[in-house]
Amino acid sequence: LCMKKMMAVLVATGLSASLLCSCGQKAATEGTTGNGSSAETKKAEEKKEGKEVTLKVFDSMAYGIESYDALIKKFEEQHPGVKVEIQHAANDGNTILQSRVNSGDIPDVFLNEPGAGAKLYYEYSYDWSKDKDLLSKFNEDALNLTKTEEGAIYGLPWTYETMALIYNKDVFDKAGIKELPNSVEELGEICKTLKSNGVQPISLPGKEKWVLGQLATHFIMDKSLDAEGTVEALKSGKKTFKDLPHWDNFFKFLDLVKEYDGDKAVETGWEPAENAVATGEAAMLHMGDWAQANFTKMGPDTKLAFMPVPVGTAAEDNTILSSVGWVFQVYKDSPNLELAKEYCEYVLCSEDGAKWMTEGVDAVPANNTTELQPTGDLPQDAQKYIKAGKTNGWIHTICDTTYSDTVGPLIQGYLLGEYSKEDVTQGFEDYFKNLK
Repeated sequence: LCMKKMMAVLVATGLSASLLCSCGQKAATEGTTGNGSSAETKKAEEKKEGKEVTLKVFDSMAYGIESYDALIKKFEEQHPGVKVEIQHAANDGNTILQSRVNSGDIPDVFLNEPGAGAKLYYEYSYDWSKDKDLLSKFNEDALNLTKTEEGAIYGLPWTYETMALIYNKDVFDKAGIKELPNSVEELGEICKTLKSNGVQPISLPGKEKWVLGQLATHFIMDKSLDAEGTVEALKSGKKTFKDLPHWDNFFKFLDLVKEYDGDKAVETGWEPAENAVATGEAAMLHMGDWAQANFTKMGPDTKLAFMPVPVGTAAEDNTILSSVGWVFQVYKDSPNLELAKEYCEYVLCSEDGAKWMTEGVDAVPANNTTELQPTGDLPQDAQKYIKAGKTNGWIHTICDTTYSDTVGPLIQGYLLGEYSKEDVTQGFEDYFKNLK
């Protein structure tokens, strides 16, 4: 994926992402770099001296690890004398990366969510704004996520990621459910039907604070303002949570989880929840299309689709949220700067990278050049909503990196009966008021 941490985390075997272009070989043959040094000369000298160059990469997504590792091996094969040292750290990725920066062990390449997460490291990041040929291969809206008012671009976008409720279509068909809900009350009726058919209606990964934080944003969203406008209104005090049109329905949704999953919801991680839906033991969960590869492994024949979250009383209120999930940042003072840039170009733009992201990860590209497309149910379904203009942006990545760690425990406390609706609302209110 998202805590996005989106994702913010995530540990999995199937990462949501896909970016491609056709520029990898160009980067490999260019010798003179922007800082005036010759990357090829440096490589030749190091190879002659028998030195091995270590490129440090920090991956805070950890989806598609097996296929990613295979891609890295191909990069190493094409670059004799280069060893890619990668750290997969989906859990507490922000904390681990910050610790490495504080200790001076800054990775050559590191991944962050666009928005607050990436901004923390802008001062350490290479500015891609002069790499016009490469930038032209990405969609402008994706590049804008790390573009400053001054025009600097501090990260290369990876893939579009979309999140909402995901449901098992075969389970719905067997239960005779023909229509998707347009309110929490209608969702409740569907839950009753599923329960009477011996199926757990919702398997919420309530152990994961990032999942709960992302879920809440559907009910925070004011569509008239979209994501940025909603956050700004709450930060400035122009709006309070009492003014949000669908906030009260968030607790009705959580009450459904309590009714059909009880305390177990807070004990359930992302993998058991996904497995329950993949095998038909459960019908729904909240997750993003980054989980497609995982679902394919767990249940190859499972038919999946997105269900826009019924936050209001009509179809036009429903929310499905989409954004670029991750960006690649390069340490501007890296001793291997040109190699780091070449690595990003290879992963995001080469034919090998294209196949990894569309075939290995099964995700929606954020560039404008690739002809390869994902084949999984979820990314294909996501594309339909994106092309139809029926998605809104991500709120949690606009907030600071403490969002999920702050609001996640509040939601867990409500599910466990430890906090009231008023307690949780006040906690959210205080969080947004203190945002800088």
